[in-house]
Amino acid sequence: MKIKADKNQTFKTFDIEMKPVTWQQRCELNDLMIKESGSGSIPNFSFWGKVVLEYTALTEDELNKYSTDEIVSIANAIFEEANKKK
Repeated sequence: MKIKADKNQTFKTFDIEMKPVTWQQRCELNDLMIKESGSGSIPNFSFWGKVVLEYTALTEDELNKYSTDEIVSIANAIFEEANKKK
C-alpha cells in the first residue's frame, strides 16, 4: 500500500506491504482504535508502533528507521485498508 504525506508532512511517498487481516484481527484493530479515541486523548506513540508491527512484516529495527510522521501514517493506512469495503 502507498503511504502518502498529509499536507503538513514532508516525507516522500513510499510503499509498505500489509499482512492479510482476518475478521478477528479487524475487530481487535477497531476495538483498539475505539478504546484509544474514547479516552479523549491522542494515542501515544507506542500505540501506533504496535499497530505497524502487528500488521506489517516490519521488524523493530526496520521501523526505527522511519520518522514519527511516517509511522503514524503507516498505522492510519492500515486502519483504512483493514476497513475498506472488500
